Amino acid sequence: MTVSIHEHIRFSLFHVSDFTYTTRNLTHEAQPFFTFSFISEGSVRIVADGKTYFASTGDVMVHSPNIPFSVHANKPGTHMFINLALSVMDQVDFFKLYPLPRVITLLNPMQYQKNFLLLKSVWNHAEDELRDMKSTMLVFQLLYEMIESAGIGKTSQVNKEQSTPDYLAQVIPYIEMNLKGRLTREELAKVAHLNPVYFSRLFQKSYGITPMKLVQKLRMKRALQMLENSEYTIEFIAVECGFYDAAYFNRMFQRIYLMTPGMYRRQLEASKRRFYEQVPDV
Repeated sequence: MTVSIHEHIRFSLFHVSDFTYTTRNLTHEAQPFFTFSFISEGSVRIVADGKTYFASTGDVMVHSPNIPFSVHANKPGTHMFINLALSVMDQVDFFKLYPLPRVITLLNPMQYQKNFLLLKSVWNHAEDELRDMKSTMLVFQLLYEMIESAGIGKTSQVNKEQSTPDYLAQVIPYIEMNLKGRLTREELAKVAHLNPVYFSRLFQKSYGITPMKLVQKLRMKRALQMLENSEYTIEFIAVECGFYDAAYFNRMFQRIYLMTPGMYRRQLEASKRRFYEQVPDV
């Protein structure tokens, strides 16, 4: 079975830059994407979420989308920042699944700075045919360094009030392992050890999608993957993905993709044939 990365990850890089200042007073700034600002030199005071944070050389400031923040520095400094958006399974914000603290103290700031400068060089060469691929790989390297430094999955630096999604962390893996079964809101709430009504409200607030809509989306993603294997019948795929019968699966598939599963499979097979017909003999 073929797995396509773009079916699981949606990534957008908007800007890569650095700047040097003598003093800095940024008040009530808010941007529509995540901003990760590495302090290569200097120290700042950050005001956000009604709290005050401090960051200095070797730290990364994390600014979430559409949340106002202020940054103040009375001495010279240099910041290196990237603006990006990253979601998994189409709609779930990656940073809701792996919440980062407002300030991350990097384990290896020199390595981070080296990778950032390489990313900036790649980003500024728009004529490079491999620019997008190189930029993506370097951004994920920076994200890895931040997540590792923040101790996600270990002893996290994340504040307790930022860890609400911890209640939900086991829900999505549970859904993926049980797509064939009859998943209900009540069952998923039990996995999270929460009241069903509160679970639904918290899930949608954290991930921007209701639990059952995510179940439906993951079932369809699984079905798309299975349709690539011609040995699987439509009936088998319907059952394995939790649709119970082929007729219901057909209706749901057609409602979303405006074609039947059989039509999708035939289009996929035709595309593969055209591709191989264009490959020269060796």
